[in-house]
Amino acid sequence: MRFNILLVILLVLLIAEASALTISYEISPEIVLPNGYADCVITLKNTESKAIEINSIAFYSNTIKFEPASILSIGNLSPEGVYTLKVSMTSSVVGRQNAEMIVSTSEGSFSQILELLVDDRFPEISLSSPIYKGEVNYAKLLISSPVELRNVQVEALFNAVPKTFFIGDLSGMAELQFRISEELDSLKFRISFYNGKSYHTIEKAVRVDYLPSKGLTANLNPSKDVLYIGEAVNLTLEITNLRNDEVYSVEVQLSGNGKFSQSVARIDKILAGEKKTLNFIFSPRESGIAQISAKVSYKDFFGNLHENYENLTLSVLDSYVLQLVNLQMPQSIGKTKISGEVINYGHRSVLNTKVSAFCDEARADYYIGEIDANDYETFDLELSCSEATVTLTWWNDAGDSFSISEKLEGYRVEEQREVSSLPLYIGTIASIAVIAFVAYVIYRARKK
Repeated sequence: MRFNILLVILLVLLIAEASALTISYEISPEIVLPNGYADCVITLKNTESKAIEINSIAFYSNTIKFEPASILSIGNLSPEGVYTLKVSMTSSVVGRQNAEMIVSTSEGSFSQILELLVDDRFPEISLSSPIYKGEVNYAKLLISSPVELRNVQVEALFNAVPKTFFIGDLSGMAELQFRISEELDSLKFRISFYNGKSYHTIEKAVRVDYLPSKGLTANLNPSKDVLYIGEAVNLTLEITNLRNDEVYSVEVQLSGNGKFSQSVARIDKILAGEKKTLNFIFSPRESGIAQISAKVSYKDFFGNLHENYENLTLSVLDSYVLQLVNLQMPQSIGKTKISGEVINYGHRSVLNTKVSAFCDEARADYYIGEIDANDYETFDLELSCSEATVTLTWWNDAGDSFSISEKLEGYRVEEQREVSSLPLYIGTIASIAVIAFVAYVIYRARKK
């Protein structure tokens, strides 16, 4: 023990006395990963006016390994001369690690403390964009390093597009953008790079905090919400993509207790933030409440299927949009005449309007055609019947047809008229006159 203390004191005295040699060093990279290698370039300079013999250089540390650990028989260093050597340093211990370099010369021993910083945290990764639940997200990943890394490559260990990024040299920060469709608690990446002359492959994970998706919104609106039976109404469906990604193969399916001009519509693609408008025509077939449902289905970038539903309720009056009014059957000889009006109470025109009358095997038709909204048309029919059924038919813009009927009762004038006695009296008197005239003629002939 006493010998060791004396040895240290002697060594310190020798170092203190020696001032003819200056030592400097530079470590690259300045920070290494555990077990990573750094190059240490050491420069010795003779500041004396005479030559110095360098016997050896040795490195001592409990946590840093040097390659080579010592150099022997270096030789003479001329006045103002410079000697440079390079060694490799590595350590498995995280933190600031120190080593001592001892240079043995003819002028004494020189000491220099070498410091190596070992850090296991770089490169750092973090998400710089929000991630929405249920969406294919365009995520942004920040990767940073306090020291220069070479040939940096990042591989996503989950379903992403693209899956691999080649950054090249990284010093500071870089941003990567990719698509993800999986809902994971954390996103894992494999990062490979050179730190100095050491090649590393590490795995890093970043936690994901999901925000609720705004999805697609569907608003179904009618041009009016109180209808007649057989009336057509406009339906407007607005679809807005509130997501941060585009959607594909959008399909709308309408269903309800009535007739649609078209029950299915398709849109190839809706971009993020874009709005699409679809128009339909609906016609109720019965009174009461008409329930309409719109199912909106779509696919995201990876083919995942999503569905939204929008419902609408309409009130339907217990009356048809077309009505037969002012029906009349005036008396005539041999024929029954039927006349009246057809009124359109709706806010849209109707098509192919026709009034028909039926009795026994007889039939009469009156074609009106189109009747404008809130307008009316008249008709006249003739039949040889005392009773008839009048039927009104029409089509609307939804492509649906309707009919209503009314039964009318009357009589035939020619079958119920009375015979007058006046002609009989006249005929009798004429007969008597004729007979009297004939008798007078016969009497005159005999007298002659």
